[in-house]
Amino acid sequence: MFTGTGKGKTSAALGVAARMLSIGKRVSWISWYKSSEWPISEKNMIEHFPDSLSMYWSGKGFYIKSGEGESRKFRKTNGARVMDNNTPAGHKKAAEEGLLEAMRIIEENEVEGGIRTDLLVLDELVQAINDGLLSLDSVLKMIASRGQIHLILTGRNAAFELISVADLVSEINNIKHPYDKGGLAVRGLDY
Repeated sequence: MFTGTGKGKTSAALGVAARMLSIGKRVSWISWYKSSEWPISEKNMIEHFPDSLSMYWSGKGFYIKSGEGESRKFRKTNGARVMDNNTPAGHKKAAEEGLLEAMRIIEENEVEGGIRTDLLVLDELVQAINDGLLSLDSVLKMIASRGQIHLILTGRNAAFELISVADLVSEINNIKHPYDKGGLAVRGLDY
């Protein structure tokens, strides 16, 4: 698990995924929050590993908590405007669909003739729990059922219960970042 307030949790997971792919292992990737419509560089990895990488984008974009029933929310972040066009119920449904996809991958993994997935990356799953989009109990049940699949979870502020069941936890802390001075994300470095 990669947790903490610093940038690099998804990047670390991508590094492990690249290692697994480079030795012929199979990787499945599920992202919470990130939308398939976003120009995220990691989506291009499928072109290079079409037979050993699957990616699922369960996100509906940024989730900004605000008034009940409000469907369009804005937040100014370091000079950029971040917009949330979905409802809390829409975000919750998308998060639950991502968890169902993870469960499907786990349930179908050990098949006659070999393993379909060696590594399952659950990007921003921890944040989906923190935002109340998924229950901690449902995620713990999914983890307990993983069989031989290696899991990587990412997201800030992992709960003690997640840390307790993890084999490895790395905390990535923010010491200095261009965002702190109003810098925006850089394609290839940040997304």
